[in-house]
Amino acid sequence: MAGTPSWYKIPCADRILQLKTTLTGGQSFRWKPQASSQDGEEFIGVFANIVWILKQSKSHLLYRIIGELPYPNLTDRDVSSSTKLPKSEKSSRKSGNLVSIRLKVNEPKEYSRAGNLLYPLSYYEQLLRIYFRLDVDLDRCYQQWIKCHAHFENSAGQFYAVRQLNQDPVENLFSFICSQNNNISRISGLVEKICTHYGIKICDYQGTPYYNFPDAESLASPEVERHLRELSFGYRAKYIQKSAEEILAKGNLEWFRKLQQLDYKEAHKELLTLTGIGPKVADCICLMSLNHLQAIPVDTHVFQIARNYLPHLGKVKTISGRMYGEIGDKFREIYGPMAGWAQTVLFCADLRQFKENVDVGKTQASEEVSDDQPKAFKRKKR
Repeated sequence: MAGTPSWYKIPCADRILQLKTTLTGGQSFRWKPQASSQDGEEFIGVFANIVWILKQSKSHLLYRIIGELPYPNLTDRDVSSSTKLPKSEKSSRKSGNLVSIRLKVNEPKEYSRAGNLLYPLSYYEQLLRIYFRLDVDLDRCYQQWIKCHAHFENSAGQFYAVRQLNQDPVENLFSFICSQNNNISRISGLVEKICTHYGIKICDYQGTPYYNFPDAESLASPEVERHLRELSFGYRAKYIQKSAEEILAKGNLEWFRKLQQLDYKEAHKELLTLTGIGPKVADCICLMSLNHLQAIPVDTHVFQIARNYLPHLGKVKTISGRMYGEIGDKFREIYGPMAGWAQTVLFCADLRQFKENVDVGKTQASEEVSDDQPKAFKRKKR
């Protein structure tokens, strides 16, 4: 992309989006602080095959497009409005390319007619609105959650406008396989290794190459496990390769579409059939990329939070699968169909990285819980 990328903006008051907490609170692992100035802190990251820089003002979300790949389609056909498509392909376009399961939007109908961007600005604005779920009235949600329980009102005051990201389910699934028994810094490193070795390069920026997240097919070959072990993925190498292989056997993106359409309990059950996917990781995928906003990923932080609602957990040192379900059901009973989003706010409030000026790696490394053994949760040291 030639020249200095322009800043664009969409209306978005800072009271409805707390950008830093949303991007760095453990939902996605591809966002990093880029710069800080009088105009606010900037974050660089990748989603939807685009390298973005984001920042916010009091009234707007501002973005730059640093590099991008064309929207993937089944035919690699030009999408400009002057192109005449066969009737069968027009019908396929109308119903939506399966790639929209990952990118969350349908293929743009035309290219941009001006500037350095591939597509009209409306395309990028739509991506951001969906990614941050900006059409959800979060003020109203917070008002409801405060009424549900005093713990939310007491804990979430400074964590206003934490939004639940709507992510690519393929990236989300493999990222959270990497998250098992791990800290945020190392998870981010493993995710970047997957992208670097198996993704498609988008661009270079300030000496750093940026890649998209690969598809499941790229991770399914038997030699992938060996290679990932060489890259220090450990036991996660097998989980990644086997899960990719199983996803292809189940129908790949069509299977992910099915998971979005199933009810939460069925989608969760189906995810558990994959190698290396336990209850917590399955709930992360349901919540963060499949639109099942009632899913409650129970890790050590949520286990501690749950003691505010289930006092008998104070005497519990280990937790069974039955109790894992009890915690999730209690959150859903209190906070309703968007309980998972309310839990995300409480999770951010509980993380010491947002409450104290401590090293995130040390905090997470000492407190994060493996999903390999979902029946045994460590108690957080105080």
